[in-house]
Amino acid sequence: MQLMTARKKPGKNRASLLLLLFLFLLAGCSPTGNTTELQGHIVAAGSTALRPLVELAAKEFQHKYPGVVIDVQGGGSIQGLKLVTTKQVHIGNSDIYADPALYPDPQLTDHIVCAIPFVMIVHPDIKLDSLSQQNIIDIFSTGKLNNWAQLGGPDQQIVPIVRPASSGTRATFRKYILEGRDENGTLLKTDSSDEVRDIVARTPGAIGYVAVSYLSKAVHAISIDGQKPTIETIQAGKYRFWGYEHMYTLGDENAPVRAFLDFMLTPEIQQQAQKLGYISVSALNRVQVYPKERPL
Repeated sequence: MQLMTARKKPGKNRASLLLLLFLFLLAGCSPTGNTTELQGHIVAAGSTALRPLVELAAKEFQHKYPGVVIDVQGGGSIQGLKLVTTKQVHIGNSDIYADPALYPDPQLTDHIVCAIPFVMIVHPDIKLDSLSQQNIIDIFSTGKLNNWAQLGGPDQQIVPIVRPASSGTRATFRKYILEGRDENGTLLKTDSSDEVRDIVARTPGAIGYVAVSYLSKAVHAISIDGQKPTIETIQAGKYRFWGYEHMYTLGDENAPVRAFLDFMLTPEIQQQAQKLGYISVSALNRVQVYPKERPL
């Protein structure tokens, strides 16, 4: 009799088990079930050309993983490489490839997340649609062109805006447009793409260059040799002013850093990249015009 009263009815046992199973599945499917697993603080610094995409991705990543805080800083590609190789940041963003001759640490790992076309911009009063590569060389390097009237524009002094040596965009410009020549012009103290755009917008006669992701109606975009910065012209080898966007790490990444780098390559972020003017990794993989390194 005592044994019978101590034993629970089979129906109640099954009901209890089903209830526990339901609660377990509910916890696993809840929006917060997996998003609280990652914890940590990530610092990414460097390229201002890549910064808009990294900031957008960081915002969405932090929404998905509230336990992770991501601090995105600029400073330029050279600064980003310096900071990551000296272990001052977790990720060094760069428009340029880290040549092993300059950055020999074998633990430095390259993560290519997209490519970015760069574009020449001028003050909105300069209505020219295209400049030849030689025109740009004569404006920024030789000094043979110093008035827009020489190019069919207004009688206005040409004011070249030059980025600092820390700029990966400047390094790309010097390599592929100036063909290694030195730059001359009004030198900026900080490497900031939005600062270049804003100075060109408010300085009569100014000309500079920025990533396509920084274009706005405040400035006028100029083609190079009649070619616009598109995926088609880049794939055809007709437009040379572009670069891969690298996110460098040093040594073994921790779990949040690995997850964030993987997140940068998700269809969600790659689609956002294209909307911002970047070229997605999938598009790059279809046609490889240049080796991934594009060493400077």
